[in-house]
Amino acid sequence: MNKTMSKRYKITLSIFVIVTITAGLFGYLLDQVLTDQPEGSSLGMGLWLVLPFLTGIVLGIINKDLKQIGVKPNFKHNLKWYAVSVFVFPCVMMINIIVAKMTGGLIVGEIELSALFVLMISSFSGSFVKNIFEEFAWRGSLYTYLEKTGMNDWLLYFFNGLIWGMWHITYYMFFLPDEYFTHISRSMMVVVGIVVMIFWSPMFVELRRLTNSVWPCVIAHSMEDAVPTMLFVTAGVLQIKQEYFVMLDPTRGVVPTVLVFLIGLGLRKFRMKQEQTACVK
Repeated sequence: MNKTMSKRYKITLSIFVIVTITAGLFGYLLDQVLTDQPEGSSLGMGLWLVLPFLTGIVLGIINKDLKQIGVKPNFKHNLKWYAVSVFVFPCVMMINIIVAKMTGGLIVGEIELSALFVLMISSFSGSFVKNIFEEFAWRGSLYTYLEKTGMNDWLLYFFNGLIWGMWHITYYMFFLPDEYFTHISRSMMVVVGIVVMIFWSPMFVELRRLTNSVWPCVIAHSMEDAVPTMLFVTAGVLQIKQEYFVMLDPTRGVVPTVLVFLIGLGLRKFRMKQEQTACVK
């Protein structure tokens, strides 16, 4: 890439990041004007969700590279990666549950399997729509801009996760209902959330790279919302005891976060071997 193109994408990246970080502020201010709205689904929250996505689309049209954001599903030769996207978070959750059970840190509530299955399907469907906007912003537009600046993998992972996490600041501080903060304060959730998203970033980025599509990322993110988040947070049928929370919380504990990070590194190693084999051929 020549210097002119590199500079162009750095400017594009800067615009995207500025809009992303301020999207929550615009949403919050909108909710201060329109006060009579349901908690957790306000117009301001909607603006916060879609603004990075729409910004990426507009920038893609301006740069004439909209096709590069990973819209095509590319199922051919990639079904195994779609399988990874479906099972990665449920498998991580099961390992976490086994560790929690073995250490005495798991609390099991009443479980009605038929109702639980319906709730999971409903949660996945709603999350899938939401995550189209989110993943096409982070693993679609943002990933493309970061890659075109020429930065190495580690910086790309870091900035992809950092910007993704910073976008959540307004969500944690204002949009998310109080019921989500029984074990952690809002300000601490901001810090923990950003760290977790940085560690999750390699897995999402590598799924994007291996398939050249954002759809596996949408599926993986939706499965995270539909299984561990729903079971432990929304429905609360499973809980982690307070003294084990830092290590074993299913969405931000040390154990599941490290597992997702290691899976991401494994995907990176596989991709690099794949690229080396292709170069030899």
